[in-house]
Amino acid sequence: MTDKPVAIVLGGTLPHVHLIELLKERGYYTVLLDYTPNPPAKQYADEHLQISTLDIEAVEEVSKARKAELVISTNVDQANVTCCYVSEKLGLTGPYSYETALNVTDKQRMKRIMWDNDIPTSRYIQVGSVNDVSDLDMKYPLMIKPADSNSANGVKRVYNESELRKCLPEALKFSRNGKAIVEEYVAGKEISAYGVVVGGRANLIMHQERMSVYDGEDKVIKCYASLAPSRIPDTVEILAEQLLTKIATVFDLDNTPLFFQGIVAGNNISVIEFAPRVGGGISFRTIKDATGYDIISAGVDSFLKIPISIDSWHPMVEKYAVNQIYGSSGIYRNTSGGEALLHNGIIKTLSFYKHEGDVIDSSRASSSRIGVMVVKDRTDTGLRKKISEAFSQLDVFDINGKSIIRRDLNLDLLWDSTNIDN
Repeated sequence: MTDKPVAIVLGGTLPHVHLIELLKERGYYTVLLDYTPNPPAKQYADEHLQISTLDIEAVEEVSKARKAELVISTNVDQANVTCCYVSEKLGLTGPYSYETALNVTDKQRMKRIMWDNDIPTSRYIQVGSVNDVSDLDMKYPLMIKPADSNSANGVKRVYNESELRKCLPEALKFSRNGKAIVEEYVAGKEISAYGVVVGGRANLIMHQERMSVYDGEDKVIKCYASLAPSRIPDTVEILAEQLLTKIATVFDLDNTPLFFQGIVAGNNISVIEFAPRVGGGISFRTIKDATGYDIISAGVDSFLKIPISIDSWHPMVEKYAVNQIYGSSGIYRNTSGGEALLHNGIIKTLSFYKHEGDVIDSSRASSSRIGVMVVKDRTDTGLRKKISEAFSQLDVFDINGKSIIRRDLNLDLLWDSTNIDN
């Protein structure tokens, strides 16, 4: 037992390490719920219970038993649905209603509301089986994605009905509601625009350009790097902030972090999807270092109904490259070279998703990501030089001592490949 207020944290992801630290600073006793035995945030929480964040009834039961005053997840889509449901049931504060949480996490609901309210997005249909895709009145290539899942699992691009029928079952498998979205592909530069909504108006905090490839025989989409700020004109940056505000208005969102992923083509943006939460990966860390703004702290304020402030924010003065470290299939053992890279100032940060003994499956994007490193510099030339040095010195080994690092998925080598068409 504890005399401190109890916060139930859903999801032991890397960003939630900082969330737990912030909650402890605010005087909370933290109970982490994550179905895996050793999530990254486990050692930082006061307790860890091996419970799925998607098991709403179990989360509600634990929250009642612990007399929780806060149920929170600032970075995980589907966990936010659980948070909002349990918070409503128990009369706790939350960032928005359970109904809103469903609207912004179920891609079918999201796409329909965007389409009906003139938020630019691609044409789409929702399907529940391969029988739903005969004689589609849509232009190939098409994108397939699960209607309500995290990460890029099950997301594929297809060029004809045969490929669509072949890939659709995988997307349906990763969807909890058994539905998938099929939408027309929009070519262009992919960006992520991060902001916070204050008084109904969005403030753009940072934008990143995402670089991805189709990898392997199964053409798995792997985002290998992000570059901040994005290489977009000022007019598009202004449009990104306007779109964030329109999304907030249409979906009745206020006093919350908000980001979208979109495709920039010329001076236009087509919104892929959005989320009223803090972005995944280590975007929170890049935002803090680049702009001085702690967006996870803003997320905590959102859950507690405390007005969000942007007073600490400042414009970026350096360029940042977030480089994902991928591995070939195998059993992960360890890495080398990272400490020297940090010591010599080649990289700013280095974090790992895997522990010794974890399985690396190159046929899945999330399973084959071993870690992530951040490089910063004032110039493109300096940035690329540091990235090249980092990938030449860092190594990743399997349990047999074999190097399994994917040095080909390297922003310096793929600098001009701004999207997965290249």
